[in-house]
Amino acid sequence: MKDWQDDEYRLYVNGGEGSDLWSLLADWSDSEDEREWVKHIPRFARLIACWSRLGFIKVFRSDEWPADHTGEEVTGQDLDELLADPQSWEYAEEPTRWICVASGDRDIQELEEGMCEQER
Repeated sequence: MKDWQDDEYRLYVNGGEGSDLWSLLADWSDSEDEREWVKHIPRFARLIACWSRLGFIKVFRSDEWPADHTGEEVTGQDLDELLADPQSWEYAEEPTRWICVASGDRDIQELEEGMCEQER
């Protein structure tokens, strides 16, 4: 197993909790300031895309909460588009859709150094 980077650890924990994308950003930045969250979207979009393709996490979208139980898994080009859309990462007082990360089918212990670089 590789040494964990802070962002990887946050993604792993949030995935285990079935966290919304905005919640991952809030947790990482330790801030309620949504303008601060936006700075971290590229980092997590890249990491989520990689880990999803490798099977370590899954991304779900739904019109009902909790998305990981009620929604559809988002993969491939649809995932790339979802992660590139800034609205996917926004907090809403009264959400009409939920997007979350959840644990994947592959054991995180299999994550090795350089896997995301090889995946590109």
